[in-house]
Amino acid sequence: MPREVLCNTKEYMAGTAIMTLRIDPNLLAALRRRAKQEGRSVSAEVIRMIRKEIAPAPSRQRKTRRTMGMFADFESPELDVFKRLRRDVSARVQKRLRELARSA
Repeated sequence: MPREVLCNTKEYMAGTAIMTLRIDPNLLAALRRRAKQEGRSVSAEVIRMIRKEIAPAPSRQRKTRRTMGMFADFESPELDVFKRLRRDVSARVQKRLRELARSA
């Protein structure tokens, strides 16, 4: 049974630019094989590969690590939250120490 192919060439091509490229014949042959396996034109396969390569990496959710020992039930903050809290506490401690030094 033939596969139905949706073609939007006219709409797609209107907003694209043409690029000439020098490529090793063996690499072009491999690219043609892959495009055929994927059911795409060589051009569409190149575009897919480029998009995949330059797309921003998906943000990975860090796995929470279990704490151990006496802190096994302690929920630790994320690193960026911890750094912000540490910076705020340090600023308050330094401010208080400066106040104490002035009054002494």
